[in-house]
Amino acid sequence: MSTRLLSSLSSVLSSPSLPFSLISLFVLLVLVLHLWRRSGGSSRPTLVRGPGVWRLQFGPWLWEEGHLTCFPVRCRLGPLFSMQLGPHFTLVVNSYDLAKEVLLTRGRDFAGRPKMASLSDGDGGIDPRDLLEALLRGQEGQKSEVISDDHVLMTAAETFGAGVETTSTTLLWIIAYMLHHPELEEQVGLERPVRLSDRTRLPYVEAVIQEGLRIRPVSPVLIPHTALTRTSLGGHPVQPGTRVLVNMWALHHNPTDWPQPDLFKPERFLDGRGGRVSPSCFLPFGAGPRVCVGESLARLELFLFLSSLLQRISFSLPPAGPVPDLRGRLGVVLQPPPYLVVATPRHT
Repeated sequence: MSTRLLSSLSSVLSSPSLPFSLISLFVLLVLVLHLWRRSGGSSRPTLVRGPGVWRLQFGPWLWEEGHLTCFPVRCRLGPLFSMQLGPHFTLVVNSYDLAKEVLLTRGRDFAGRPKMASLSDGDGGIDPRDLLEALLRGQEGQKSEVISDDHVLMTAAETFGAGVETTSTTLLWIIAYMLHHPELEEQVGLERPVRLSDRTRLPYVEAVIQEGLRIRPVSPVLIPHTALTRTSLGGHPVQPGTRVLVNMWALHHNPTDWPQPDLFKPERFLDGRGGRVSPSCFLPFGAGPRVCVGESLARLELFLFLSSLLQRISFSLPPAGPVPDLRGRLGVVLQPPPYLVVATPRHT
């Protein structure tokens, strides 16, 4: 690789160019060469290579609609490919069989978490045991309003953001799809306030929730896993420290497992007698040692919130209003674009 880099640099130097451009190019090539050598170079397992670092930074992977490229990438590059995310060699899993291997069969091998900066990395000068108390104490002694009440409030809100944001986003997606299919609201058939004990008696509500989690997963790609030991994946050797991304969007939109995957069809999660079923390739919360610890709470919240909303409120489009855009915007979570809805109380 170093020979190719030097030959490329020589061809550029042989043509007129600005000094700044030449220096920048030289520094860039040296940096790329250093990262390539540090990551193991040609000793990496032979896999189909995915989008390169420049394609990743400036291409569709980081657009607001980047999730829509997930399945086309899977079709073009196959169920497993590799890419270099900065200094990190990363494997991208695009099939249920390989996802099962990462999450379950070899779940303990891939149960590592990427190292991220945290307060524990410091010199002990920060005591993170009670952040809100520290903010309130800081307010007391300040001469000017550096730490306002809004700062304290937003910090408290962000503490609960992981649970609130994911649940509310899923509800927004479900309501958006119900506006596209108003007949679904009538099929839910809620005649009285709902309790947790009603979950087994309301399989269609559960099916609507599960279809919402399938067709628009809050996170199109699961939180990264890291190999803790020397192992393998799909027959390819995997070195310790290798990062693995599970492409949840590709798994949940594979037409082999989900016929007409872009259609909202709660019947996928019901058997011929109307009972609940959960296909093994349905993994909105992951699985195995790294399964989402909040899965049970999230399912309970979604059932209670959605059933309570539909029991009390009828959702419809405003007069001459457009239906919600279902493409989504990819950020911290996959959110629907803002849309208008008329909420009419069922009992006045």
